[in-house]
Amino acid sequence: MSIDNSLFRPFSLKSLNIKNRIVMAPMTRSFSPNGIPTADVAAYYRRRAEGEAGLILSEGTVINRVSSSNDANIPHFYGEQALTGWKNVIDGVHSAGGAMGPQIWHMGIMDNHHSGWVPSEPFEGPSGLNRPGFNNGKTLTESEIADVIKAYGQAAADAKNLGFDCVEIHGAHGYLIDQFFWEGTNERTDIYGGKTLPERSRFAIEVIKEVRKRVGEDFAVIIRLSQFKPAAYTNQLAKTPQELEAWINPLADAGIDIFHASQRRF
Repeated sequence: MSIDNSLFRPFSLKSLNIKNRIVMAPMTRSFSPNGIPTADVAAYYRRRAEGEAGLILSEGTVINRVSSSNDANIPHFYGEQALTGWKNVIDGVHSAGGAMGPQIWHMGIMDNHHSGWVPSEPFEGPSGLNRPGFNNGKTLTESEIADVIKAYGQAAADAKNLGFDCVEIHGAHGYLIDQFFWEGTNERTDIYGGKTLPERSRFAIEVIKEVRKRVGEDFAVIIRLSQFKPAAYTNQLAKTPQELEAWINPLADAGIDIFHASQRRF
């Protein structure tokens, strides 16, 4: 069978049943005023389904933490109005024959947005850093980490309840989960820090386990990962195949079905 034909073969895994293997990657749009996806957002995603994308992964949509976003127009994945907006999105995608999962997101420590808007509470992350030497927020306490983990789980449960086909956890690109992975932004000395990547993966693993607990075994869970950081394009979290294995396998064991590798090179 040719590569071209393979691209158009259906794919099924747990709750995910797609008509081809073309996946629309998440792309931030900032068109959801006050975090509420509008009818225009629903129409945008429906058009992509009409264009025969097998699976649509939404733009990043943030979990229920006050400082999970640095942009007032990034969609929320919590609250009655936002979830109603997302229900309109998935219903439109399904009516056009598509499948979709939201990318659930917490930005972690961020630069202030160019608009001047800032959340009402400080940005939060493993060590207050979003790159080495740049502190623009607070260090999460262990009790706050537990609350963040629960917020990820609630967002995933809401995605399943709204009728989405899968969920993607954003663990890439220097955002919160990735800030825990990276030694440049995780200087913790408690159970969520450590000298090795597997040690610094504890937060991600606990998020994944909570998501899996909330959605059950039959719902497809994806994680997006990147070696590079916006502040360090040449970075490698895992520098050898063995280090990559030691990083990835525990994430799979925790409940990940599909790895979405966002890389500058393969």
